[in-house]
Amino acid sequence: MPAAEAAAVPRPRRPLPADEAPAAPYLTIGAATSDDRPVRIPLETLRKHTAIFAGSGSGKTVLIRRLVEECALQGVSAIVLDANNDLARLGDRWPEPPAEWGEGDAARADDYLRNTDVVVWTPRKESGRPLSFQPLPDFAGVADDPDEFDEAVDAALAALVPRAKLEAKTARAHLGQAVLREAVAHYGRRGGTGLGGLIALLDDLPDGVSSLEGAPRLATEMAQHLRAETISDPLFAGTGTPVDPGVLLTPPEGRRARVSVISLTGMASDAQRQGFVNQLQMALFSWIKRHPAGDRPLGGLFVMDEAQTFAPSGTATVCTQSTLALAAQARKYGLGLVYATQAPKGLHNRITGNAATQFFGLLNAPAQITAARELARAKGGDVPDVARLRSGQFYAAFEGGSFTKVRTPLCLSHHPSSPLTSEEVVARANRS
Repeated sequence: MPAAEAAAVPRPRRPLPADEAPAAPYLTIGAATSDDRPVRIPLETLRKHTAIFAGSGSGKTVLIRRLVEECALQGVSAIVLDANNDLARLGDRWPEPPAEWGEGDAARADDYLRNTDVVVWTPRKESGRPLSFQPLPDFAGVADDPDEFDEAVDAALAALVPRAKLEAKTARAHLGQAVLREAVAHYGRRGGTGLGGLIALLDDLPDGVSSLEGAPRLATEMAQHLRAETISDPLFAGTGTPVDPGVLLTPPEGRRARVSVISLTGMASDAQRQGFVNQLQMALFSWIKRHPAGDRPLGGLFVMDEAQTFAPSGTATVCTQSTLALAAQARKYGLGLVYATQAPKGLHNRITGNAATQFFGLLNAPAQITAARELARAKGGDVPDVARLRSGQFYAAFEGGSFTKVRTPLCLSHHPSSPLTSEEVVARANRS
């Protein structure tokens, strides 16, 4: 590992009991079931990623929410994928203080809700707060710097080449990429902005844009492919807010952190969800490389529930590669990842291998129980009674430390037993 990378990765630390831990930046993740002492971990531990293996009724969603809330209290913003409408209530106040709250939780809940900006986004739901992927950067902002302008053209090509069907290793695709580069550069130098204008330019390529033989014909074909993409994928160059991790992770003036809950309720199929997550992760990876956490213990959190649908152990999905790339590289830049699944057997082993902190909660299916015990043994422990754990009980495994059975705290935001409906998610998106 290069020295610069080694310096960016924090050294392993064991979890500390309450009487040994400094005030901050540590997170309380629960109380040990053996003696009821609080169990705390350094905030920087989350840079090395977290995996949660737990089934229905385990308290998995509550644990995810409390991790997000505790990070927000420390000024760490989060992007949260909400696959089941369980997480869009992260900005809701409990109607009454729950009896299960511990000492100080009422004050922490008030602090969290007052100082955290919770925004619900609804890609492919125009009635809510939609998102879109804009393939063209702001050329005007880099027009005076030739190097930055070339980088902007490269970024546009990376987004457009697959959509224009120019990925094949053929002579025709090679020529098409060259024509597309010339057209994008021409469009950008003349102040072009939206994809519609670029498609129009390709459809009727002006003289002098390209000297390659057959360039107008190639450009017209590209225009047709790009136009078809905007029809088949409403997220591509659509009307929603452009996906910008800086926007998703930056709180407004007067707030300590932002929690961007991205509801997947508007995407009917796994393929649509995987395609969206792939584009989001590529944008996120590009952004964190430009905005590393530096000396901060944790620069941000990215939470993926139902992780086995995005990076399964079997056949790869369209977003498997970007998921694995984030898992392997994000820690260097200070982004912590939280992967949660009801199917430990179904999650890609490189995700598990890159998660220094692991939680094992209630599981019922024999195959998943066996898989969880195998994962625990690989980490130097065991979870023999994982099928008998109560809701909110987890085995917590830390890098360089032993397994600890903990009772995790109730979340600070309202969490009734039933998830929101799609209409209620949209209502929260509009309210946020």
